[in-house]
Amino acid sequence: MVNYGFLKKLMVVGERHLLSEVVGYVDLAEKSNMLLIPAMDGSRGNIEKANSEIRMLEKKADELTMTLKHEITNGAISSTLMNSLFTLVENCDTLLDLSYFAIREMRRMMVPVQEFKEAEKSFIFKEYGKFTRMLDINEDALKSLKNMLLSENSEQMRLYRKQIEEKEEKVDELKDEVIDELYRNSSTIGYLTFSHLTDMVHKIDDLLDDCEDIADTVLTIITSLTK
Repeated sequence: MVNYGFLKKLMVVGERHLLSEVVGYVDLAEKSNMLLIPAMDGSRGNIEKANSEIRMLEKKADELTMTLKHEITNGAISSTLMNSLFTLVENCDTLLDLSYFAIREMRRMMVPVQEFKEAEKSFIFKEYGKFTRMLDINEDALKSLKNMLLSENSEQMRLYRKQIEEKEEKVDELKDEVIDELYRNSSTIGYLTFSHLTDMVHKIDDLLDDCEDIADTVLTIITSLTK
């Protein structure tokens, strides 16, 4: 079990065990992110590899979710924390759902894109390059989230929470840049390209939003324990 330091001093056995398992989700999300980044080059090999391996990671997250929800409802968990812990587990599971959605969409898109004109292909892969930058920031956000969970005190936790917020704001800017670019080029790209890139940019942005939601829920739990 991960040694939580500050959290370990505050929590009863059931709550401490459950929160330590949250690090497992972050580890899975980091592996998923590391698979998505090279897939953004559009090569079929990288996309197929990412699709297969992220699918397995998403299944592991689902299994962990089932286990933890059982622990929440049947273990030594304070009733006042039960709703927050359910929210935490569901948000953590969403990290892998979002990654799997993104790679499946890329895999589907690689079939029709073979028939596209070179200009439209180039446009798609240029936007994928921006998605890579967003995923690089997501990688940093996941590191901040893990550091937050391993913090020794609530002050450190809030510092890492602030870092996640700053990273989310950077990704928001990139998301807006992609959407602006899509609308500027809407008359020269097809509907499928517009729809695909719109869905992708929102899902990748959602990764950062979800990371922020997890951090907020953890702080809510800590605040309730320290009152």
